[in-house]
Amino acid sequence: MKTKGFKTLTAITALAIFFCVVNAVWVCVLSHNVYTAENNFLTFEKGPRFIFFSVFYGRLIFQLLYNALLITFLVKQLTAIKKGILFPRINVTIIYLIAACYFIGNLCADNTALLYFENNPLIIKDSTIINTLLFVIFAIIYNIAVKVSEENNLTV
Repeated sequence: MKTKGFKTLTAITALAIFFCVVNAVWVCVLSHNVYTAENNFLTFEKGPRFIFFSVFYGRLIFQLLYNALLITFLVKQLTAIKKGILFPRINVTIIYLIAACYFIGNLCADNTALLYFENNPLIIKDSTIINTLLFVIFAIIYNIAVKVSEENNLTV
């Protein structure tokens, strides 16, 4: 499939992958800054330290994994379109994993104040919940599209 639309889609995918890589680098830089800060979770003497470690490493790992899964989704989608498949089945699982990584990564990112202030309350933002639900709804719709696409291929 070498149409103008495919070339445009390839360019947009490359741009999206570039922003995912930039975001991943930014998460690493911020994590380094938090880790090396003078007043951070390493200096606390009291309290459950596993919460501080969970927030720090949860943010780092799950936001990096979120970006990697987005890149995987985009590459698999572009490759499938090149082969003539509009909705590859594997992307449904990837979207569900994206939703889980987004939720955990943003939950940890929203609570990075715990790493600086000892008695900060745990925060769950409504935008994190809404965006996670949007990913889940997108996965459900994508799954329906996969089934319809497979059924249409059998009909023809």
